[in-house]
Amino acid sequence: MRECRVVEGIVWVWMGEEAPERGPPEQGDGMEGINAVTGKHPDYVVNDFQIDLPYDHSYLVENLIDPAHIPISHDATPGGGKRENAQAYEMIVDAGSMSTSGFTGRFRTATQREKDDPFIEVIYDAPGIVRQKGKPRGEASPLRFGAALHCMPLSLGRSRLLFRAYFTGIPPLLKLLITMKPQFLANLNSCKILEQDAGLITTQEDHFRRTGGALKDDYILLSSSDTFVKAYRQWLDRVGHGMPWFQGLASRSANVDSHLAEIPPSPPNLDPIGHRAGNFLETRYHRHVMHCPTTRKALHRVQKLKKGMLALTVASITLSCSMATSNQLLSKWNLARILHFTVPLIPVSTLAAAGLHKLEKSFFVSFKRKDQMSAESGLSK
Repeated sequence: MRECRVVEGIVWVWMGEEAPERGPPEQGDGMEGINAVTGKHPDYVVNDFQIDLPYDHSYLVENLIDPAHIPISHDATPGGGKRENAQAYEMIVDAGSMSTSGFTGRFRTATQREKDDPFIEVIYDAPGIVRQKGKPRGEASPLRFGAALHCMPLSLGRSRLLFRAYFTGIPPLLKLLITMKPQFLANLNSCKILEQDAGLITTQEDHFRRTGGALKDDYILLSSSDTFVKAYRQWLDRVGHGMPWFQGLASRSANVDSHLAEIPPSPPNLDPIGHRAGNFLETRYHRHVMHCPTTRKALHRVQKLKKGMLALTVASITLSCSMATSNQLLSKWNLARILHFTVPLIPVSTLAAAGLHKLEKSFFVSFKRKDQMSAESGLSK
């Protein structure tokens, strides 16, 4: 009995012949009232986002389940944090929660502990969903947020993130400003945040391929920041042997790094500029834009507007030059007034085209794996 449902903006398909024994996993937290078509919620501001990443999905889960890295890795980035706010965390994995279905836990910063603020709940929903929800500013604040982060493998060394974050309890003016921001700009900023981690993560992946060692041999896991990372990798040690590939804290499958041995062929319909993994160059267009209708349409509009501004610049220069060199035209049709209009258009349209070109480039930010950690010789360069 095959069945389709839309849950958390994702289409879930039950492929079994019998009736499903359970439904798709859900966030709860009042998100049941979201409009499945528009993605809007009467109480929450909701942000949905998707990106493909050039590293194994276990590193993606590890990255998203680790809140302590955010102030450092995403310093001064909107939606990130500030380096000066980095601090120790109180992290707890709930006793008895570890099972084949995942685990649960809680965290709060040292500052929040001093104030006796409530914990932020963390749920790892196997095989790759990281959930968070809570009140980051204490019980007295109306602010509440949550996230459902679906991490999935596309193949060896390639992963996809389907991201939903939501919050409520902010002042009406701030909510208005947030909702007025074009969605494609929010998407590009989310790309930037995920890309800030890509260099470090791919370097880690290359390092462990080169050494062939276990993560426990090189990871220094602090109880004040890495409790959930340790729990997740230990969970993989327990259940990973039933997966096509895995990398736990102490064990790993033999094929987990095989995608780094040679550059795989590009998937169908992709520009052979190089796509994901290996040492091929990839761009933000491949990772996000081509999959997201909102960002893709915005790119088309930016490109069309840039062409229009360039055409206006050329037309203004041509018209201004032709009229300025023809006294007969100026006297006959009294076109001098037009010059007062076309000449200022030249710098305005030129600057507009330059600004649009800069914006267009933000849709094509490139990423290439670093060579330094892929071989012993690279370490001495």
